Amino acid sequence: MNPGDFDLITAASSLALALGLCFALSALYTATYQGVSYLKGFAQMLALGGLASASVMLCVGDSIARGIGIFGAVNLVQMRSTIKDTRDLMFAFMSLAIGVACGVGAWMIALLSFGLFVVAILFQSFSDFGARRGLSAVLRVKVSPAALTTLPAVLAKHTTRALLSSSRSLGTEGAEQTWQLRLSGTPAQAALLAELPLAGAAEASLLLQDDSLEV
Repeated sequence: MNPGDFDLITAASSLALALGLCFALSALYTATYQGVSYLKGFAQMLALGGLASASVMLCVGDSIARGIGIFGAVNLVQMRSTIKDTRDLMFAFMSLAIGVACGVGAWMIALLSFGLFVVAILFQSFSDFGARRGLSAVLRVKVSPAALTTLPAVLAKHTTRALLSSSRSLGTEGAEQTWQLRLSGTPAQAALLAELPLAGAAEASLLLQDDSLEV
């Protein structure tokens, strides 16, 4: 929109559309969130981010000078919040993109991109898209001297991947070892724990890890 041809009705419609779509985006985020560190403030930011970016685009219009001025003003604001989840980052980008599209008058692009984003998010949520099959685990075990050579074969039998991450020598008693494992499922986990004592491994502890969580 050209700043010289400001239309109050068009501007109000752009801001209202941006606000409405971003509130719907925030509701979608809340309904499909599956993590353990949900932040109410982030959901509120999603609802208002589009309104802010639409307002900026309406102010800038086609003026390069205004764009440079707003860019300099934005740089004075220190952003200290860190988005750790990449999925949250995509929601934040989408909120800003909707606002930009509404601010420049590209209403159909805003509606189309929002619709496709909703379809993609719902598909990922209900299909568990991107999830890896199997279980990741950390095995801590005390290994007798005789089992130092046989344990790798036992792990290879019951896992799809076994990586020795640390080993501490106990002299004549053997060693304490930590393994990073990839299991095909719960049956493989049970079979492994049952065979470890027979292979000369004692005090075994198996810690399962959720691949979808960042620790």
